[in-house]
Amino acid sequence: MAWRIVEGLPAAGLLTVGLMAGLARAQEAPPPLVANGPRAEAGLLHVGETGIRCLRLPCPGRGLYVPGARGQAERQNLLYADRDGRDPPPPMIGDPDARAAIAKAWDERRCLAVMGRLIPGEDDRPVLRVDRIVGACGRG
Repeated sequence: MAWRIVEGLPAAGLLTVGLMAGLARAQEAPPPLVANGPRAEAGLLHVGETGIRCLRLPCPGRGLYVPGARGQAERQNLLYADRDGRDPPPPMIGDPDARAAIAKAWDERRCLAVMGRLIPGEDDRPVLRVDRIVGACGRG
């Protein structure tokens, strides 16, 4: 974050302005869901509880994301987000048992690690292709 001196504004005011700007960026919505190319390989994805907490909505408490180095969700790695706690899991294809397990984990606010990828769906809306469930998400 770049700081600049504003004439007539006390130092405490500068800190408040800087913190508010950082908070506004932290509350930004994730990027839109974008599909991989048709030949993209499956990768490790987490789907369900993100561990992200917010002071106000919209808040991506559940989502589909590429896990960070310690397995955590990071806003810039969100591929799909439930911003108000009422959205369903992302559209999926794959083994019916795997899809049912993901939907159940989503409803119970748990997280599952899966091998999969986003593929183009109808009307250019990406779909999660689930190859297999790896297990519960591990967050360090």
